[in-house]
Amino acid sequence: MLTYLCMTTPLPFYISENDPPAKREILRAAMKLFSERGLAATSIRDIAQESGFTNPALYKHFVGKEELALHLFETCHGRVWASCAAALASRNDFEGKLDAYAGRWLALWDQYPDVLAFLSDSARVLWPKSRATVRRHTMIGLAKLLVAQAPQAHHPSPVNPDLAAANLQGTLAELTRMIQVGVIKGPAGRWTSSVVGLFRKFLV
Repeated sequence: MLTYLCMTTPLPFYISENDPPAKREILRAAMKLFSERGLAATSIRDIAQESGFTNPALYKHFVGKEELALHLFETCHGRVWASCAAALASRNDFEGKLDAYAGRWLALWDQYPDVLAFLSDSARVLWPKSRATVRRHTMIGLAKLLVAQAPQAHHPSPVNPDLAAANLQGTLAELTRMIQVGVIKGPAGRWTSSVVGLFRKFLV
């Protein structure tokens, strides 16, 4: 007698356990197309076709493309932010926090490159439309919290925290973009120690 083990594939974090099968496939299809083509070049018909469901089935869950895109954006941003915030809170010293924060961002890229690409590419359009509760939690805000804890007693001159936070977050974002287009080799996680070393020199 054969014993079969049921293996379940973890859901992407933009899909809820409570989402019905049709909604799950619609979300997967929308994420795939939005990250590959962008918002403007993706139609509701494209998403329906990619998901294998009809337009009416899609409209059962979302009023239209914009509501679907905003749902994905808010969900993904919230969960990326929460993951990076947890990494930051997991360590007590500055260098530990820097390593945990950079490592988590780069690990998220390796696991969900489509999600981070979608967030980056669609932020200009969707961020202003996001709920205030979403906009209160920013990645640059987390980077500023990190930078504020850098020991600067031996630094020759004070480092502007806003500039330093933008530098850190911008470096992480641009690094993953370079991996995406093939300018440098992945996985992203292999660059964690280099990023940490760079910003240790810059901030400490």
